[in-house]
Amino acid sequence: MNALIKQNPRIIALVQARMGSTRLPQKALMKILDKTLIEWIFYRLSFAKEINGIALSTSDTPENDILAEHARNIGLQCFRGSETALIKRHLEAARMYNADAIVRITGDNPLVDPAIVDKLVKFFKDNDTTDLVTNVFPPTFPDGMDIEVMSIRTLERLDKEFQNALDREWFIAAMMEKKDAFSILNLSYKDNLVGLRLTVDYPEDLALVEKIFSKLHRENEVFHLEDMLSLFKREPTLLSINKKWVDTTLINNSRLKTFYELKKNTH
Repeated sequence: MNALIKQNPRIIALVQARMGSTRLPQKALMKILDKTLIEWIFYRLSFAKEINGIALSTSDTPENDILAEHARNIGLQCFRGSETALIKRHLEAARMYNADAIVRITGDNPLVDPAIVDKLVKFFKDNDTTDLVTNVFPPTFPDGMDIEVMSIRTLERLDKEFQNALDREWFIAAMMEKKDAFSILNLSYKDNLVGLRLTVDYPEDLALVEKIFSKLHRENEVFHLEDMLSLFKREPTLLSINKKWVDTTLINNSRLKTFYELKKNTH
């Protein structure tokens, strides 16, 4: 490896979450089997072997006081910063925890797979000059398995170059839009699973995720994507629970579609 990244970089997983969700308000603290969504993400990330720490990255607005308090109660480190300037928030969090790189996990993905996290981090370590390592460009993993890894060097660059408010909030999409200016590496799954919805934005999503945990979770163990796929083969009717919310545009990168729509509305 060259000098851009340390031989053994310190990598922190940042769980990006807030209480102000419009589609499913306060979902971060909703419970499944007596654990909140944030607790499940914390629990599942604790099985990842390639990260050095986990922290909640949330807004400093009063409505998120309860979320920060919850993090403290479950032993999860918490950094609070700007509601919308996510580059600045994550950069400041990385500096606070003395991280060389971050893994960004969003708070609506309680089924995050630590094995996939480890693959992405190893991919990042093996490609030390890249700006972004992800699994959504193009997406092939299920919706809800989105992961991004980037160095503090990249965050510092984005903080200088991205001055538009929308770019600073949707900085991953903005990087993808400007793909020629950045080195972006993508990890693809062996099959195209973009039509599989495992994120939590609606009550039906929560119901499906609760079914998955109730059938697969064993205390002090972690189940993986392959376990979920086997479950769906045994019980295919489970996927009908949130079928109406499956985003059929994901194959064309739904993240960018939403970004472009927001960008159009701001001009």
